[in-house]
Amino acid sequence: MPAGYVYIEGGYFQTHRDEIEHLLRNEASRAAEDNPLARIMGWELEGTSRLSLATTTEHLAQRLGHALEKAFGGKVRYVFSHENKLARVTWSRGNRTGKSGGGA
Repeated sequence: MPAGYVYIEGGYFQTHRDEIEHLLRNEASRAAEDNPLARIMGWELEGTSRLSLATTTEHLAQRLGHALEKAFGGKVRYVFSHENKLARVTWSRGNRTGKSGGGA
């Protein structure tokens, strides 16, 4: 059962999908060096503008959200369920130039 979910959405994802997926794979590999149980369990492309990931740990979901924000800007929202040890991280960015906004 996943302990984290990461949702990547917006126009920027559509135009930079390869770069974003590359970053996610590299960040997950680095996380696995610290914790071998930290893995991406599954990838699901929803249409052309949203990608959903399931992770084995809450921390990996948080780490991926932070890495996306640091590399590409946009906005990250973190939602935690402490009873279930579950993290939901949503990163979004519109297709504007620059790293600051989540605009259209």
